[in-house]
Amino acid sequence: MHAMKRGTFGECLRIAWPLVLAMTGNALMMFIDRLFLSHYSATCIQAALPAGLVAFMVIALLQNIVAYSGTFVAQYAGAGARAACARATGQGLWLSLLCVPLLLLSIPLGFWLFDLVGHAPAVLAAEKHYFLTLAIANLALPFGATLSGFFSGRGQTLLVMVANIAGNVANIVLDPLFIWGWGPIPEMGIVGAGVATAIGQFLIVAILAVALFRAPHFATRRRRQVVLAWKRPLAMRIVRFGVPNGGHILLDVGTFTVFTFVTGWLPELEFAASNIAFAINQLVFAPLMGIGLAASIVVGQRMGDRDPAGAARGGRNALILGWLYVLLCLAVIGGFHAPILKLFYPASAPFPYADYHALGSVLIAIFLAWAFFDVLNIVLGGALKGAGDTRFVVWWVGGVAVALWMPILFLCYALGCSIVTLWLTMLGYVAVAGGGLLLRFLHGRWKTIRLIQDAHR
Repeated sequence: MHAMKRGTFGECLRIAWPLVLAMTGNALMMFIDRLFLSHYSATCIQAALPAGLVAFMVIALLQNIVAYSGTFVAQYAGAGARAACARATGQGLWLSLLCVPLLLLSIPLGFWLFDLVGHAPAVLAAEKHYFLTLAIANLALPFGATLSGFFSGRGQTLLVMVANIAGNVANIVLDPLFIWGWGPIPEMGIVGAGVATAIGQFLIVAILAVALFRAPHFATRRRRQVVLAWKRPLAMRIVRFGVPNGGHILLDVGTFTVFTFVTGWLPELEFAASNIAFAINQLVFAPLMGIGLAASIVVGQRMGDRDPAGAARGGRNALILGWLYVLLCLAVIGGFHAPILKLFYPASAPFPYADYHALGSVLIAIFLAWAFFDVLNIVLGGALKGAGDTRFVVWWVGGVAVALWMPILFLCYALGCSIVTLWLTMLGYVAVAGGGLLLRFLHGRWKTIRLIQDAHR
């Protein structure tokens, strides 16, 4: 049992598999959302990805600032300071409340972005409608991230998995009812998909909140008053390390959103095939996020226990786990890409199936190639964040994205390059960013960072 606490492969797997299933459930939910919308209309599937990305972009910074309270929980758990875990979560909940008015103010910003890009009128209208409903769902996300961090940071990832799967199942069941209508429920199209998503997200928060108030440090009113009291030094420390964490995600999603908008200026076949390939890619990407979270938890717990050697071992084992997963994806998606692509082909598509299949197959091959490098970005990025090295992650990955990838992307578009060339620019970006994180991890400077101070104060 002692070995399981020192960053072994077994510990990584034990923490990771519920998170992998939870993230897979999230990806499957979005996959089915897009599948339903692709059969509802070609306009909806073209609008779904840009609207979803903008909705995620406006929440990314705030959500990942408060989510960093979970890293504090992991380090406090490694130090054996249970009351401090609860106090960190209490500050995360206060910060989540502060996010609500900011999220509401972000809605006009999202509308402005869609107007700025100027997609076709029908697509633009669908983007705005879908974004508005997703913005409502966003209100639940900071609270969900904080609550999830309390349980996953202490290694209770199974509960997080159950809550996420429950919310995802609710979303999937409600999708066809709200999209096409049924009985007294009116047909809402793409808005219905957003409403189903919002209900699923608030259900996840409700399940985790009930579990939280059954935990020892939240079970009585007196204890809740202690751990939920505003503690400015701890809250500001979470913000200090959380802002780079959120900034990294914001830059990552923001540049990816720019990429998606650029593809929207291409012919309809290329735009649709790119969006559909990204929807399939989400099935690969999301479980990797679960492994990245596990790396952050394992490294955080070991660093909280002042065991940098165990933290390094945990990061390496999580990396191995990530690469094993990608090899599985290469076999499954590479072998079954044809029927997967066919699932998304809408009957009303204005382009031939043969052209769509040929292009989609090439794009799938590219994202399977970049998945190998994305393991470095996601898993080692998670490991470095678990140690508190958030500033390097945001400056390196964000710098590569803004200073290297974006100029090359716009140059290729200006030269009239195809969607395949544009996708290859992303492959190069992921490879360079991942290589830098690997060098940082191997150098070991992160081992000297002290995220938590007095764990028992």
